[in-house]
Amino acid sequence: PLLDSGSLPLRSPESLEAAARLRSLGASLGAFRCVHSPRFPQEFVQFAARQELQEQLQQLQFQLSDQALELLPEYHQRLQVGPPKQTPRGTPKYT
Repeated sequence: PLLDSGSLPLRSPESLEAAARLRSLGASLGAFRCVHSPRFPQEFVQFAARQELQEQLQQLQFQLSDQALELLPEYHQRLQVGPPKQTPRGTPKYT
């Protein structure tokens, strides 16, 4: 058995219910036919490519976020320096 309710260290109703659901889902796993589909390899390749693109998108969004900027030491240095001041020629100058 996947999980015997007697072997669970915590016998809370929630954990017993979760263990029963796990056993039920595990027993029905053999009835799923998705891996037996003739198009499964192509569909899985498409799914895996989409997941990889989503992970890359999340990584890029994080890198562009304020949270990522706060991890960079030069970001904190620029905050301590303050905003750039204009020079007579109109170019920014950090003080």
